[in-house]
Amino acid sequence: MAQFLVESPHTQEDCDKMIKMTQAMGYLTHYYWGCKVGDHRGWAMIEAENPQEALLSVPPLIRHKSKAIEIVQFNAHEVEKW
Repeated sequence: MAQFLVESPHTQEDCDKMIKMTQAMGYLTHYYWGCKVGDHRGWAMIEAENPQEALLSVPPLIRHKSKAIEIVQFNAHEVEKW
């Protein structure tokens, strides 16, 4: 499995609905939100087989506007080779 950073932008008008839908889908504890400071996006680290699977953590209402970026951590040996 790979790790993905999922970003889900939404409007202020959809904010309450998005958070409640994320909770209903079982992903609320995976997400961090910028909504309280006026940045209406959610971010989560999701383990999945591919980006499409990672995006299943996003409510369908905004899934088309969201993105899943595969991310990795480098270890000291890899940094030396870089």
